[in-house]
Amino acid sequence: MTFSQPQLPDFSNQGYRVEKMLGRNKQGGRVTYLATALSPAQPVVIKQFQFAQTGAQWSDYDAHQRELGMLQQLSHPSIPAYLDAFETKAGFCLVQEYKDAPSLAEPRSFTEAEVKEVAIATLKVLIYLQQQTPPIIHRDLKPENILVDQNLQVYLVDFGLARLEGDDLAASSIVKGTLGFMPPEQLFNRPLTPASDLYGLGATLTCLLSRTPSAAIGQLMDETGRIKYKPLLPHLESGFSRWLGKMVAPKLEDRYASAAEALDALNVRHKPGVVKVVIALGGVAILSSAGFLWTNLRPASVPSLSGPLVRLRKTQSCVGCDLSGVNLKGTDLRSVDLTGANLQGADLRKADLRGAYLARANLTSAQIEGAILASTDLRGATMPDGSIHP
Repeated sequence: MTFSQPQLPDFSNQGYRVEKMLGRNKQGGRVTYLATALSPAQPVVIKQFQFAQTGAQWSDYDAHQRELGMLQQLSHPSIPAYLDAFETKAGFCLVQEYKDAPSLAEPRSFTEAEVKEVAIATLKVLIYLQQQTPPIIHRDLKPENILVDQNLQVYLVDFGLARLEGDDLAASSIVKGTLGFMPPEQLFNRPLTPASDLYGLGATLTCLLSRTPSAAIGQLMDETGRIKYKPLLPHLESGFSRWLGKMVAPKLEDRYASAAEALDALNVRHKPGVVKVVIALGGVAILSSAGFLWTNLRPASVPSLSGPLVRLRKTQSCVGCDLSGVNLKGTDLRSVDLTGANLQGADLRKADLRGAYLARANLTSAQIEGAILASTDLRGATMPDGSIHP
């Protein structure tokens, strides 16, 4: 007996050719397709909300509209960008960038060190969300919504449940989220904070480390609903184990208060060390706990060591910071958020800026020879020659 493949929709009038179905959420009435934009030619993802055909609830329609609005205001290299939206007889469609990266729900093996790298990269995205005004809470952190490519580049997807901190969730009696990855406060429709997303990330990391499918996360929980990760991971490095336990603490007050705090704690455990300031040859060299060597800062910038540079070291983010003239030659700056930063005259030669966010940054007279700029967001940045990046 042969089974016919589901017929793919025709979006040619809207400028897209559908290649294949990527996934289906029957309960929410959503179907996701891989497609090719006809002009300019590029792969895209189209999420179709089939409200009229599936009998989905109005709350699911609201989720579609909320995701569309949320993506329109977000701009981060680890969040697939909003490209387009259109309506058909079958439903509403949202078009996003396509990222060639499988989700963490697909069977793969990660070392402990690789899981830490995934954690760090995901926390950086959460820091960006939590720095918005008001902070954005994703509400559905789980393996299916975190894409990771072979270079451990992380992408966070599916903002259909995302809310602004302070939104009134009690107005609805329907709990939205994924069992096992929702923190208790979300399960009981209580106020959420930036710490709420940390629980879902911690549960996801536990699945990766124990090689537990996301659908079987219940096997990781005891009769009280607490994730029992220690018996499954007896060889986990003790510092990382304690950090993970705090991420999945049932009580909100027992978790890290924010992604920035969690990242700072993980960086200390991941790469031990303290900040050392060395005066040499009339300049300053800084060896950070992240293992980066920042050299030859101008003496006049020494007072700023307690400000922008420390902030960048701790959170991998320094939006709008004044880093003019700083020597970051050869520094690992992958995925850092330097939106609107002043990097005038900075030395970025051979710096690794893959996935970094430099939108609207001032790079006038900066040295960028040999810098790795793959996937770097430079939209609106003033380049070394004074031109504005498109």
